[in-house]
Amino acid sequence: MSRFSDVPSFLRNVIAFNSTLVRSALVVSIPFALAACSNDDSSSSATSIRINVQVGQEDFNEAMVRAVTVSETGKPSKIQPGVLSASQFTTDAEGAAEATGDATEILYLDVYGREDSDGGITTRRCQLVAGCGSVSFGDEYSIVAEPGWRSVAAGIESGQLIRVTPLTDLAAELAFERVYSETSGDQQDAGWLESGYYSVYSTLQAESQVSRLFGIDSIQSREPADLTQLNEWRKANQSEALASIRYGALLAAWQSYELSYTGTAEAAAFAHAVAQDLVSNDGQLYQKAGGQNLALYDLFDLAANNLSSVSVTDSTVQGYVASVVSSLQSERDAFVDGELTAVVPATLSSLLGDELEDYQLGILRAKAFIDELRNYGQYFFEDGYRDALDDYSNVLSAIGEDNAENLNTLTSAVAEIADFYRDCYLNSGCPSPDAGWEWYSDHSYSAPVLKLNSGTLTVSQAVADINLLDDDDTPTSSRAIDVLMTGRISVNDLILELDHTYDDDVISSPTGVRIFYADTVSVIQDETTSPATGYQLRWTDFTLYDSADVSSDNEAEITGAFSLLYQGVDDPNAAAERRYNIAELVLNSRISDVVDDDTGTDANITTLFVSAAANQAADYYPDSEFSSFNAFFDRAPLFPEGTVTTGLVQYRAGSETVSGRETVYLDYFVEGGDDFRYRFYPTIMREDTADIDGDDNVEELIATHDYEACLLSGDPSSPVVERCEPKQRLNAEQDLQNAVNELWQIGVFSRPEVPGQGIYFVELPTQAADAKGCLTLAELPTSLTSLDGTLYRSAQLGLSNARLTSEVVLDYTSDTDPKTLLDVEISAPYSEQVNVSLALSHDYTSVNTTGVYTGIGTNLDRLLFDFSTENGTVETKTLSVYKDGVDLSLANGTTDTVDSEIILGGDLPLTTGAPVYRYIVGDDGEYRRCVVSNTAEESYSRDPQDAEYTVNYRDKVYGEITYESGAWVIRYIDGTWESLY
Repeated sequence: MSRFSDVPSFLRNVIAFNSTLVRSALVVSIPFALAACSNDDSSSSATSIRINVQVGQEDFNEAMVRAVTVSETGKPSKIQPGVLSASQFTTDAEGAAEATGDATEILYLDVYGREDSDGGITTRRCQLVAGCGSVSFGDEYSIVAEPGWRSVAAGIESGQLIRVTPLTDLAAELAFERVYSETSGDQQDAGWLESGYYSVYSTLQAESQVSRLFGIDSIQSREPADLTQLNEWRKANQSEALASIRYGALLAAWQSYELSYTGTAEAAAFAHAVAQDLVSNDGQLYQKAGGQNLALYDLFDLAANNLSSVSVTDSTVQGYVASVVSSLQSERDAFVDGELTAVVPATLSSLLGDELEDYQLGILRAKAFIDELRNYGQYFFEDGYRDALDDYSNVLSAIGEDNAENLNTLTSAVAEIADFYRDCYLNSGCPSPDAGWEWYSDHSYSAPVLKLNSGTLTVSQAVADINLLDDDDTPTSSRAIDVLMTGRISVNDLILELDHTYDDDVISSPTGVRIFYADTVSVIQDETTSPATGYQLRWTDFTLYDSADVSSDNEAEITGAFSLLYQGVDDPNAAAERRYNIAELVLNSRISDVVDDDTGTDANITTLFVSAAANQAADYYPDSEFSSFNAFFDRAPLFPEGTVTTGLVQYRAGSETVSGRETVYLDYFVEGGDDFRYRFYPTIMREDTADIDGDDNVEELIATHDYEACLLSGDPSSPVVERCEPKQRLNAEQDLQNAVNELWQIGVFSRPEVPGQGIYFVELPTQAADAKGCLTLAELPTSLTSLDGTLYRSAQLGLSNARLTSEVVLDYTSDTDPKTLLDVEISAPYSEQVNVSLALSHDYTSVNTTGVYTGIGTNLDRLLFDFSTENGTVETKTLSVYKDGVDLSLANGTTDTVDSEIILGGDLPLTTGAPVYRYIVGDDGEYRRCVVSNTAEESYSRDPQDAEYTVNYRDKVYGEITYESGAWVIRYIDGTWESLY
């Protein structure tokens, strides 16, 4: 058995790990570790309320309304980039829906027409007297996958009515891209300023701005009149009737533009195109001409002409209509050719009222807290603690450094002792000991027990109980043998004490080295004839300390359990010996400053849990007999990116009868990977008891079919179905071509993963792109067809995920004993896919164990950090810092003491070329992945200075951090700005 090469350095680093990592967590610089947002100057929990949503002019029947909470970053919450995390609601015959939202957050709404699974389709009423193509005025026509209008609301109340129209869509775009500053100064800019996130300021200002541009009191609350039912306004208040008829007339004219508009990838709807112009014009539109998608002159002219053509029988309403037409014509005639409008939103004082003072105070507090955080590594802890933590860290680091060589020798001794014991047993007597063994003094052997160093260490063997699910705790044979070790091993003054764990004096978990074999055995085997399939170093109850430091300032011991598993891999060329990869390690330990502290005299205590695993331990042949720990980002050496494998994939379509039912399938074979048959069963009409289409009808019949993936064995020319995964039910008619195409769109067939090699790209034949630029698969072949694959993401070898949890208790004063908790989760299946979550909590009273562990309590200080490149196209980072009772010195000369939390966050796009895919809304109103390029991936370029981060203080977005002219600059929503440094 070779040495466990990296165990010594790993355990040595564990000694100094805890406080060093705690300190390192505080070095994360603000501009590079950022996330968040909201709309209240006090921390608040979600308050779910019901709101009323009205689409258009009450003319959208059976449309899908999606409600999305704007997240802490000031952006709509997403499941993944391009896919909103939405709740769905369906409008009734009057275009109304009742939705739920969070009263404490900004709410994002959008609306789409769709075709339900039962054949029902969204309809919209024609508002044009001249007709909507072949549809007459007042009649309805179907509408699917559009219009995508948006509406964004802040400060919502229960029962509030929110309109969704093309004009609210303009406001939603403006609110995201711009915020309006009312004044200017030395460090304050005026006018419409770039943002890139939603805030309460921008949401209210944008709604006001667009309302004023179109002469409507409120585009979000005012009801637009249905021009096909104008007579119904005869009993309405005159001012309300005039406002609603004007709104309805403008939307009717807008409908004309929509009917002739051809969507693009950048602007699917006409409203989106106009919204982009509105933003580029800093909140203005051209009065007349201008060469953009819309000029107000043309819209007002069309609105007046169409409205004047509507037949109205009620004399009162006739007067209302005439007044609105006259007003529109008068405003139209005043527009200037080639000039932009010069409109500004209502003042913040009028929009926010008494709440404005709270927002202004929030900005002052945010600035003051950021000042505190400029050196938050020093001020994160209360006075005195940081120095004590530094001293503790230095002591542990010194212990690790002083004992580095001894620890190397000591941990290597465990493998050497296991080797020595095996030789003693197999040869019925021990060979001569190695003269270089520093841990060795003498031995005695009486089969099957080996005693070392005057009997201070006992070594024996036992059949390993590896089946923990049966009732036999003492098997006579198994596929593993335990080399048992109890006692003491010492090198110079460094001592390792080993023992088993027991249950009523019976060994429940043995200590030593577990050796795994391919066949069932009852005793340890000769490595030459029966090489091990794996090794596991097991210290189920260990103590490690330096005896020379006992009773000194450097006294410390580590106790706990440690396990390290190596998995054997044979040479794929059968030319060399079996080698071993790290598969899993676990350390559950306690570090104290008193050795053998049964009396509880510890002053400093640290608990540490470490676990890590490799997801490809069985899939590659390592370079050395025992692989290294340093493998988080090591690429597979035999399979560099760009490797082309001829005939990597073979596939074909077919049909078969399964249990009397005619099924269609796709066979998909991957050289070196798993082969599958994807079966699709016949269409069956079933009751929609779960209301899949969200139309509140649970008795209607909808088309469904079952699908399953079956593992194949044998040759592709005559495959055999081995087993099938559980069936899944799809709400659609059976259609092999369409079903396979949908799986291809999400990468199932174009990106096969081969264990130990990585992910390949396979270019399946496609048809020409459709009107939206989306590619679909060519007709599936019925004969076996072969395709080459190009490796574009090389396998990452070694450890791929880890969890580290540590709690430090320093009794640094006589009257306080705060604790510090650090929890870190790391997942890195590929170097391009990395996820890190870190939580550092201090002075807490309890712990929340959901996700990463976080402290809870009234005196809490906490730091949360998340980093992810999981998507592969966007790098996301969030940093949240919370401190209780911070003394803030405000810019207005006052001081304030308040619990403070700031969240910084943003996305860094990594792609530089055209995207490989994007998400669009399909005819069913659901997201569909649109493949726009039949390639592996777009080009990448990562520049951290391109990142933009929103600033959230106490659950409200107050600004953004960007890199400008060599410095990171914070720009607040009121137009003020400052350098981060």
